[in-house]
Amino acid sequence: MTLVRSGFQTKRRGFLCGVIIVCLLTIASSSSRAWDPDGHQIVATIAFDQLNPKARAEAQTLAAQVVGPGITYDPVTVACWMDDLRGHDSNLPYHGLFFPWHYVDFGLEPTDPKPVLEPGQDNETSGNIITALKRAMVVLQGGTDPYITSKAMAYAMVMHLVGDIHQPLHAAAYFYQEANGRWRNDAGGNRVAIVNGPEIEPKYNLHYFWDAAWRVSFDESSGRVVVDLHFENWNRHDARVVHSLAEELEASYKPADSTSLAPDFVAWANESNQIAREEVYPKLTFTENHKEARISAEYVAMANPLARRRIVLAGYRLGALLNATLGATAPGAIPASYPAGPPNTMTPDASITVPPKN
Repeated sequence: MTLVRSGFQTKRRGFLCGVIIVCLLTIASSSSRAWDPDGHQIVATIAFDQLNPKARAEAQTLAAQVVGPGITYDPVTVACWMDDLRGHDSNLPYHGLFFPWHYVDFGLEPTDPKPVLEPGQDNETSGNIITALKRAMVVLQGGTDPYITSKAMAYAMVMHLVGDIHQPLHAAAYFYQEANGRWRNDAGGNRVAIVNGPEIEPKYNLHYFWDAAWRVSFDESSGRVVVDLHFENWNRHDARVVHSLAEELEASYKPADSTSLAPDFVAWANESNQIAREEVYPKLTFTENHKEARISAEYVAMANPLARRRIVLAGYRLGALLNATLGATAPGAIPASYPAGPPNTMTPDASITVPPKN
């Protein structure tokens, strides 16, 4: 089998980790999930390496306070908490909530529908990643929120969502109008089937591809996408391996000194959307109905380094954000709270049926 190589050469060794087990259950119930678990933990590792002593101590304290599915989080694994809410443990606090908080549906055309970017019309089962991050930042800085009930919860959300917002398809969707005039979209690529995905993934889609684009290659002989097998055993995890991967990515894709690390969530989402408009969608070969697409070797060669660059940038921006909040030498003014949105009419279990874009 002839491969266009792009993966790491480090072999997986390690111990069972509850976070990864829950993420495995999530994969079984859905074909997409944000950056994959190792991707999120690489973001968190890069961020933690940037932290000053005060921020590190606070991060360790807050991570241990987050309630997981029978596990204790640390400042790296806590980046999976929002995905763990989608697992099969219905007794987990907040299980089945906050799904829309992982993404924002910015369209590809100026005439596409526009999302609301200020909190107040959102709740536990509506809203988007920008309104979610704005709410979380209030709590992280000492304020209160009707949905984010503790600083530890806000910290866990920020750890995950800063990674999400740098994945291009968490800030983009292809919109179209039905005959009755109703707007619909492709759920950030979740509704675009990839016809030449890995043989082991019969329901592979465009969003799934980008979740793991940092570890994909292309098999020239079969014409299929290949996912690095070092990461297929989701119930094994070794922090040393994750740190080694983070260092390897950082060495190659460290952001330029001129890159803004300031916490501008709209700007970050617009960056991701621009990538989707200029790279993700135009360079695919679609079928006529836009529901299927084929990925080429050239597409993989574009996507792989781009995804790695976005993961590293997310880590640096997350680190800067945490230093400015958890690591501040003196507390700043407590920001005003955002109002609650309309009442949630969905039960947590019912919310699981929402097309996920996690």
